[in-house]
Amino acid sequence: MSLADYPFTREAASRVEETGYSLEGLLEDPNPQPRLSRLVRKRATDRVLGAVRGEIPDGPAHPLAELLSYPLARVMVSCLDDDLLARRYALAEAKLAGKKMRRESLQDLLLLARDLDVHPQTGQNGLRVHFSDYLKAAARMRSPGWKLVNRSLERGWVTLTDRELARLLEERARDRIGRGLPLSVPAEICERLREDLTRIAEELSAKRAEEKVDLGEVTEDAFPPCIRGFLAQVASGANLAHSARFALTTFLLAVGMDVDEVVGVFNTSPDFDEERTRYQVEHISGKGGTRYKPPSCATMATYGNCPGEERLCRWVNHPLSYYERKVKRGGGG
Repeated sequence: MSLADYPFTREAASRVEETGYSLEGLLEDPNPQPRLSRLVRKRATDRVLGAVRGEIPDGPAHPLAELLSYPLARVMVSCLDDDLLARRYALAEAKLAGKKMRRESLQDLLLLARDLDVHPQTGQNGLRVHFSDYLKAAARMRSPGWKLVNRSLERGWVTLTDRELARLLEERARDRIGRGLPLSVPAEICERLREDLTRIAEELSAKRAEEKVDLGEVTEDAFPPCIRGFLAQVASGANLAHSARFALTTFLLAVGMDVDEVVGVFNTSPDFDEERTRYQVEHISGKGGTRYKPPSCATMATYGNCPGEERLCRWVNHPLSYYERKVKRGGGG
């Protein structure tokens, strides 16, 4: 196991301190270590740009540059002070680490687990973790297979495979990476990084524009029958099923409504709790690092949320495609 693969660990942080390199030293001009400084700065920029694009590139790297680029990448994220970027960065770093964890031996996974404050046991009963550690790590994981009620639980211990342990450690790494962001960074440090920061900010802005469905003002007359039905139920004071509420929320966010507007849609529901609803809508909108997309027509039908096809429904496979076609035709006509 290479510490350079897991720069967020406590042991890696200690190794960085032992090198004697400082952020100011790596950025000073002229630099006594120009080649190392270039490698560190390039890799740090690649880390943050990778987070914007969805994946940090993995490949052969200078071990010391890999270690030193992680704290510099965190500084870059902090200089830009953007919540979406911070969440994307923590998620992308964790995904990169998770990919590497799945290649590690169980012995090395156990070492990583202890560093990440997870304490697995091995023995005759196989690999297992205490349910308290399990719940902390699996809190964001929505697949039914990760729910505690669907796990083998004996005397407080949850049985796992090696691969499942790696997945849990990926989530714990994500928590640690995101902790403390944004850092408090002196303005002069951010100024020295201005060229790289400008490039990252431009890509982040372009990514935001790319991910938003921009069809002008929201046109309710162009909503597909499933969405119109959900809105009618909410307006009448009915409580939507979870799958319907999720589909409605993701659709409204995708067509351009903001969090406040979507929260307002649900304020007639009998069980309306503004704080809880806002938390859920913000999470779906991407505040937790992942922006959720509306389900397809096939998924809607599977959950019983398709009220029956209109003629246009036969020519599309997604509620957003229906909406886009209607808007381009001029709304409800």
